[in-house]
Parts: sequence; structure tokens; C-alpha cells
Amino acid sequence: MNESGHLAKKPLSIIQEIEAQLEDYLRHQREEIEKTLDEKIQKERELARQQMSRIEEEVKKEWQSLEEYGSFWEQVDQERNRIMEQIKDYLQRLVHRQKEIENLARATSEDIQAINQLHERLEEIRSQSMEKAAFLKKRLEDKFGLVAEIPEKAEEPEPSLDLTAELQKLRKIKELLILESKSEGHSINLSEEAQLDNTGLDKKLSEEIRKGLNEKLGMNSSSEIEASKSNEEKAETFSRSDLAEYYRQEPANGSGEIGYYKKGKKVIFEAGELLEKMKAAVEEAKKIACKLSFISAAKEQFFLKQELISTQEGLRRYLQRILLLSEKKSFRFPALTQDILNPSVIEELADLLGIQNWGSSDDLSFFEQKINAVISAFKNRVSPPSIYFIAIKKELEV
Repeated sequence: MNESGHLAKKPLSIIQEIEAQLEDYLRHQREEIEKTLDEKIQKERELARQQMSRIEEEVKKEWQSLEEYGSFWEQVDQERNRIMEQIKDYLQRLVHRQKEIENLARATSEDIQAINQLHERLEEIRSQSMEKAAFLKKRLEDKFGLVAEIPEKAEEPEPSLDLTAELQKLRKIKELLILESKSEGHSINLSEEAQLDNTGLDKKLSEEIRKGLNEKLGMNSSSEIEASKSNEEKAETFSRSDLAEYYRQEPANGSGEIGYYKKGKKVIFEAGELLEKMKAAVEEAKKIACKLSFISAAKEQFFLKQELISTQEGLRRYLQRILLLSEKKSFRFPALTQDILNPSVIEELADLLGIQNWGSSDDLSFFEQKINAVISAFKNRVSPPSIYFIAIKKELEV
């Protein structure tokens, strides 16, 4: 019994031992798996923390960029307000000087008329004195039989009354009056004398000067007068077509062509054409902006805005090409209008285009005012147009 019982218990203990080993193995595997899982969780948590840290850094950078962007536009707005205040200040000065110029123009014209009247009075006095002397001489001879030799005062040569300089001054005053009356797109009321147009004022002054010069210089020959008129008429018909053989064009950074005149080493911009191209670009931008105000579809708005940006950028590249030609290739602006249109003006307009956004009606309107002021001053200076083309001809030494 004892031996059989011992044999019966032995397999049972083996099974229990195996079960214990299985339990140990299972526990060990569970621990390994849990340990591995914890390690993975820790790694994933660390990766997630690093990723969140990177995202936070990027967001902080964007916030900083937005703050810098906002600060920049605040500075731009302040600068714009400062410039507008300066413009208002200059306009007030123009209005004040306008009145002074009107008074000077009127006084100068009156002085010239007074000089002519005084000269006529001198002629009358001389004539009266000669008549009186002749009367006294005859009276003494008839009444007393005396032949009186009344000494006559030797006539001194009368000073030549050359009014050409006065004419030039009045014409300059006229140009300043017209220029300042239209400066910055503002209309200033002028007196009747200051509002005379080119033809009226030139005709009035020319007649007055011609009368004085004819009397003083003895230019009474009809042939001389007719020859002078013929030369004036010939000059008035001089036009751009007379300079066609010297006209050239230069590519402008993919933004059209830049016109100029060239003879030998002399190269002169066609300033009128440059201004017309600028004006055309502004007009095109205004049309696009007008269309944009009536469009509600986002897709169409996007394409119109891109077209507006392209127009602004195209004009900026056009102006930059003009500056490059004037700096590197000795192109120059016409001397007649050098104070109105020059590299400094072009650079100012190009810089303005670089910071403006024509999507804003205020920016586009401000640039248009700048261009219109330059164009107005230019047209007043070159009126009639023959003056402009004759001046270019002389510069080219044609």
C-alpha cells in the first residue's frame, strides 16, 4: 500500500511543479510586457512633449512676427500722417505765396505800362519845347528884327528801352502761377491777370514789348516784322515728328518700352511719354479697383486683386528701369522740365509704390494725386508743345 500510494502521489507533485513553473513564466512574461509597455509609453510621452514644445516655439515665433508686422504698419501709418501734415503745411504756404505772386505780377505789368506812358510824356514835352522855341524865335525876329539864335540843347541819345528781360520775368511768373494753382490737385482762385492762358498773356505781353522795342530800336520796317512773325509761326509748327529720326525705345523690365531721343552720346528721355505711361497705369488700376467693388465671388476677387498687384508692381519695375538708365547709361531728362521730372522724383514715386497697397483706395488716390501734380506742372511748362520739342532739338544739337 505504501509503495503504490507513493507512486500515485508522484505524478501529482510533478504536475503541481509544472503548474508553478507556468505561473512563474506567465508572471514573468506579464511583467516583461508591462515593463516594455511602460517604456514605450514613456518614449511616446517624451516624443509628444518634444513635439508640443516645437509647436509652441513655432507659434511663439508667429506671434512675434505678427507683433513686428503690426508695429511696422503702425510706423508706416505714423509716417504717412506726418507726410500728409507736411503736404498741408506746404499747401498753406503756396496759398500765401500765391497772393504775393498775384500782387507782384499785377504790379510788374502796371510798372511796364507806366514806363511806356512816361516815355510818351517825354516825347510830348520835347515836342512842346521845340514848338515854344520856334515861336519865340519868330516873335523876336518879327517884332524887333532880331535874329535870335536860341541855343538848342544837344539831344542826348535816349537810353534803349529793352523790355525783353521784363517779358521773361512775367512769363516766369505766369508759369509759377499756373503751376502752383494746380499743385497737388488743388484749385486756387486767381485774379483775372493771373488766370490769363498762355496765348492770351503771351499775346498781350508780346504786343506791349514789340511796341516799346519798335519805338526805341527803330524796327519799323514791315519786312523785318514779317520775317520775325514767319520765324515764330515756323517754331509753333515744330512737333515730335520732326525728331522722329532720333527717337528710340528701351525695354522696361517686362513692363513696356521707355522712349528716348539719341544723337551721338546725347540721350534724352521722352518725358511726356513717360508721364503718359504712368497715368495709363493708374487709370488701369482704377478700373480694376472699380470692378473689384462690384464683385462678391471670392474666386473672381482673388484674380482681380492679383491683377491690381501686377499693375502696381509693373509700374514700379518701369520706374526702376528708368532710374537704372539714368544712373548707368547716362540717360537724362529734358533740361526744360528738369525741375519737374528728374531722377529724384522718379525714385520717390518708385519708393512710394514699394510700400503702398493699391487694394486700398486711399493709397491709389494718393499716388494719383502725386502723378497728376507732376503732369499738370509739366503740361503748363511745355505749352505750347512746340516749345518742348524745340528745346530737345537744341539739347541734341540738331
